[in-house]
Amino acid sequence: MTMKKDEILNKACFEEIRGVKVLHLEGKAYEMGYQHGYLLADKIDLMVNRTLLATAAYVAAQTGSNIDTAEELLWMGQRAAEPFLPQEFKEEMIGIADGVKDAGINVSLEQILLWNTNYDQWCIYCHPDYWKGDEQEDNKDKNQGDNQDDNQGENPVVGKNGNNGASQQNISKPAGGGCSSFSAWGEWAGGDGKLIFGKNEDNFNMPEQLSNRMLVVASPDDGIGHAFLTYPGMIGLDGGINADGLAMMTQLNSMQHESMKGCGIAIFTRLLLTHAQTVEDAIRIFQEYPRCAGIAYHVADARAKKAVVVETSSRKVCCRYPMPGVEALWQTNHSNCYPGWMGYSGYNMVTDQVPVNQLKDISTIENWQNSLKEPYNFYVQAPSRFERYQQLIHEYYSNITVENAIKILSDCYDPYTRQTRDVFFPSWTNNILCTICALYPDFAYKAKEPVGQFKAHIANMWSLVAYPETGDFWLAINDFPAQYGGYEQFNLKELLERSSV
Repeated sequence: MTMKKDEILNKACFEEIRGVKVLHLEGKAYEMGYQHGYLLADKIDLMVNRTLLATAAYVAAQTGSNIDTAEELLWMGQRAAEPFLPQEFKEEMIGIADGVKDAGINVSLEQILLWNTNYDQWCIYCHPDYWKGDEQEDNKDKNQGDNQDDNQGENPVVGKNGNNGASQQNISKPAGGGCSSFSAWGEWAGGDGKLIFGKNEDNFNMPEQLSNRMLVVASPDDGIGHAFLTYPGMIGLDGGINADGLAMMTQLNSMQHESMKGCGIAIFTRLLLTHAQTVEDAIRIFQEYPRCAGIAYHVADARAKKAVVVETSSRKVCCRYPMPGVEALWQTNHSNCYPGWMGYSGYNMVTDQVPVNQLKDISTIENWQNSLKEPYNFYVQAPSRFERYQQLIHEYYSNITVENAIKILSDCYDPYTRQTRDVFFPSWTNNILCTICALYPDFAYKAKEPVGQFKAHIANMWSLVAYPETGDFWLAINDFPAQYGGYEQFNLKELLERSSV
């Protein structure tokens, strides 16, 4: 076993390149997991024995429950999700657990499985009308035909009361805004027209996480080489790029139809980066695999110069493409799948956001847009950013260089209030000074020991600009908001070659 272990570990390394922590993995799924677990055992110990305690404190605050109840909610979610894990990623997590154990750290497979549902559960509990397990699922009217593409769905319209009678829950802490992304190509990008892709990942700075952010470069035996950003012990998170020119990003896109009985953010990120070469491949994966929390996936194929936003819930898969003549696409954390809006047609996904985003009136596009702009709505995730992306992409039309892409991702202007947020001044609400470069106020939480009381806030965890076709990308990951620490340049193909040396 020692010889076998050495052979597995010789294919991997963990290093720091220009201040960025980089984990190189290579081999079969189990081997990549084992490399991850063994090399980062001490850091994984912090994630499952510190950060997960903070997640429980967050869920307790969101649900108005005590810590023990919140922990049971998390375990309930993990048990519900486990049967839906694709075998390759189950093997990778088993490998992580075995690697940690062989490195002398006491972390169980069950804890690794739980840690890998962390952000799916964060998404589910960050809004009213959240999933409550089997009992709620059994009481829902299941429509077996709802797993179809958007163009085959119905188009209901919600009246002015806007809640369809859904029960509302009081959330003790505002959920905050979230991630965003854009892509542009051809004449809209300018230069030689290569597709450029930009993304911001926004989340809480829970205990131990800021110092453990990392770039993972994976070279699987069965699949496409790729890179993504995550934390120790987690097999993926919010997207990345692969060696076939595909880029992707995830955005929290809360829906009333959510469940932990499906695949989550990390799983879909890895499925796409490992197996998808085109946007059509990506859409097919979302249709074939069961989904859990409401998430929008921005997928771009740099070689074909095509992009799509796939908005998902446990029941629906809806696709929004660029408008005719527009060689650009952008996405923030609220559904834009309203028929007649931005060129979209098909099922009205916005109806599934009414209870979770507390929307007052979506009976027309104008009324829906006005509902999104309610200044003291703490649930809709900063729709002003969608409008700001549109302004900036037009402002930099035919000149979306790397430098200008970074300016877009670092922008602090709020088009709703027409004010620029000071770089060190947090937004007031989701609709007052919440900008593309996000910075929210601190909130106080109390977790079990050894974490105890702590404060955390949302900001940009990492920010990335990429030319997926060439593999060149620029990553900000060393500050919070990440953009403030500057961007470092890498090339995926060079990193993959470095992994195989």
